[in-house]
Amino acid sequence: MGLSSDLEPIKAKLEVIYDSEEEANIVLSALLPDNVPLPEGLRLSMYVEGCKLVSEIECKRPISSLLNTLDDILSMASLIKRTILESKRLQSKD
Repeated sequence: MGLSSDLEPIKAKLEVIYDSEEEANIVLSALLPDNVPLPEGLRLSMYVEGCKLVSEIECKRPISSLLNTLDDILSMASLIKRTILESKRLQSKD
């Protein structure tokens, strides 16, 4: 299945709420390098609104590509969150 330029793109918006705006920005900074370059037919915009990390995706590829992108974002965001929590835990031991 290839790109379909004559179809409307599938759009998705993912919002993840963090404990603070600083935490949301840390996650955003960690995720951004993974988003370049994107495959043809996939657009991704990520930004922070208060404590929320917002990901807007536009996909002209098969729906599996959109689902894989969402899964990647959630998996990496979860890993980053666990890293932040472990770092805080270790700092509190000092």
